[in-house]
Amino acid sequence: VIPFVDRGGNLFGYQGRAFFDVEPRYITIILDDEKPKVYGLESVNLKERVYVVEGPIDSMFIENCLAMAGSHLDRTASDVGLEEDNTTIVYDNEPRNKDIVNSIDKVIDLGYSVCIWPDDMVEKDINDMVKAGKSPKKIQQLIDQHTYHGLSAKMRLTQWKKV
Repeated sequence: VIPFVDRGGNLFGYQGRAFFDVEPRYITIILDDEKPKVYGLESVNLKERVYVVEGPIDSMFIENCLAMAGSHLDRTASDVGLEEDNTTIVYDNEPRNKDIVNSIDKVIDLGYSVCIWPDDMVEKDINDMVKAGKSPKKIQQLIDQHTYHGLSAKMRLTQWKKV
């Protein structure tokens, strides 16, 4: 069980995750619907570069990281206080997933920087990268090396996507 805690240290939700092959793999319960459905609020420093990933477990390996936990960035970015010039969005490595591709395209249009994984990356997400033996430091370096913004992000997305 993963607790969701706000900046004031108050528990406002939690997520259960199954570690075996069963559906659903995640169940998220939010106790206060006024709070953005974001994991990591209690420890993020908004004055430094913020990384935003999809799931809480992935966020545990990256410094100064939030997880949207099923939320859409465009709906929660202003509530959290994310600045476009100080945020990198890191979606899972799923170039065949139409929803992921559309979400990346949308956040590029909103002015955020995005990580678009190298073509030879085989793992689906950060957790899988760690399980495959990559260190969190190496993963952070990969993210920084493969972060794009604006037109270069649009061009890289066009090259990366498979839908």
